[in-house]
Amino acid sequence: TVAAGSAWMTGAALAGPLSGILPDTYLMGGAVLALSWNIRMALRTSDGAAATESADKGLLEKVGLAKARIGRTEVEPNRVTAALALEGGEQTTDDVAKALVRIASALDLPQSAVRFQPDPDSARRGDLVIVPRDMLTEPQPWEGPSQPGGSIMDPLVIGRYDDGSPLVVWLPGDPEAGRNAQHFLIAGGTGSGKGDAALNLQTEILSRRDVIMWLSDPKAFQDFRPLLPAYDWAVEGGAGTEAMVAALQHVIPARTGWLGKHSYRQWTPQAAERQTDPAHSCRPDGTACGCEGMPYLVAWMEEAANSLRALGDDAFTGIAQEARSAGCSLFVSLQRPSYDQMSTSTRASLPSVIALGCDPRDEGFSLPDAVIDQGAHPGAWGNRRPGYCYVVAGGIDPDRYANPARTQQFTPDAPAVMEMLAQWAVRNGATADPVTAGAAKAIVGNAYTGRRTDTDETEPTAVPDQDDTIQTGTLLDPEDAAMDPEADLPAPQRGDDAPLFGQETGRKPSPEEARELFARALDEFEAAGQ
Repeated sequence: TVAAGSAWMTGAALAGPLSGILPDTYLMGGAVLALSWNIRMALRTSDGAAATESADKGLLEKVGLAKARIGRTEVEPNRVTAALALEGGEQTTDDVAKALVRIASALDLPQSAVRFQPDPDSARRGDLVIVPRDMLTEPQPWEGPSQPGGSIMDPLVIGRYDDGSPLVVWLPGDPEAGRNAQHFLIAGGTGSGKGDAALNLQTEILSRRDVIMWLSDPKAFQDFRPLLPAYDWAVEGGAGTEAMVAALQHVIPARTGWLGKHSYRQWTPQAAERQTDPAHSCRPDGTACGCEGMPYLVAWMEEAANSLRALGDDAFTGIAQEARSAGCSLFVSLQRPSYDQMSTSTRASLPSVIALGCDPRDEGFSLPDAVIDQGAHPGAWGNRRPGYCYVVAGGIDPDRYANPARTQQFTPDAPAVMEMLAQWAVRNGATADPVTAGAAKAIVGNAYTGRRTDTDETEPTAVPDQDDTIQTGTLLDPEDAAMDPEADLPAPQRGDDAPLFGQETGRKPSPEEARELFARALDEFEAAGQ
């Protein structure tokens, strides 16, 4: 520092302070020199002891962590990570979690900009993370699916984190990565952006070649209508949802059985192809069986609070507990996942969560306590920042659980692209395999085989034509096909006007009389050819 200052002073004395590059050297070199001293003061330690008195030490004193020590510091674009060691026996990581809001206040930053990542091997060490600039302020428009024609095994890109890195999730399990198959809970209040979050996920899922989707939406497909042709089965709630849940309860064991017979411990992309590998054959002789493949299945329950009340928690709990091994993921979306909306057993079966803005009192229903202690507070957003979310799921670094993210925004131009995606899925996407379709048909029959996947979901199936005759549609029960709706009703028959009530109830016959009456009835049936 003395050498640099002396060199500049000598040049300024000989040629004048405003000559040549001397002014630029002063402006740029002086700033760099001052910044280097600030960094040096913050990192200077003596034999590994605590940092000398500095602005950082004063900050920790203000927030009640005076005895804490700041060690190694990493500076990245829009992110500062500082190792923090607390006083042994006097402070724990819980003290830091309670002080995060005061640290944010001292730095004049929003509460979500300061996080603490505790060391899992220590109760007094961790990393203090500060993200000074919120890169999520400007929404990122949806530009289409990330990997059209890819596999559902590949990551689904649904947004970005506050440091600019992509927000990705996975559905199928991966033994090599140590990841299990995922079920997701999507929770957020009105206006928090659940619709855009769902569209991000569904457009990614429907753009993959080896997956089919079932959708239950009591809102009559208000957000998802452009995608209707791409769903294998879509219902509007009520009886349709009951049929879908009943079908799922029988489809899951059928799929598990097929995977087991073909030597799959869990679903893989190879299971979606025709089985030409002898290692995955269901034949006893070990030769390739050539069975048709089984695509991955995603069951999506939109606005699931009504369905939970109508069907009970047991239905969803059983599906969630058994579906992972069957190559199936369950999505449950609702506003408030509190104990009066779903049981603790159902909530425990949905460990992966996308938590959008909510009421501050509902934070504990959406996120684990450990993530909230790290600085995650979706209640601070409410419905003022649509799309902001925290994501807790397998495959994501646990250090990122408390990092705010934002899903991509669907603009008014998006429906046209969604319609093209739906048509692509109809032509190139997967169709239901015989095992899944057969199990669903065996349980709910026409509710599945007569499903509609076009945009005319609400139109009746049987409509009068120009000749005023009725065209039989797929939703007409077979036993009613021979009925003529134009025929006159039959004439009154004897006994039609007999009163149902107010008559003598008769008496119970004795055993001998009963046998006689029964024998007489058999004679009458035989005489009538019955």
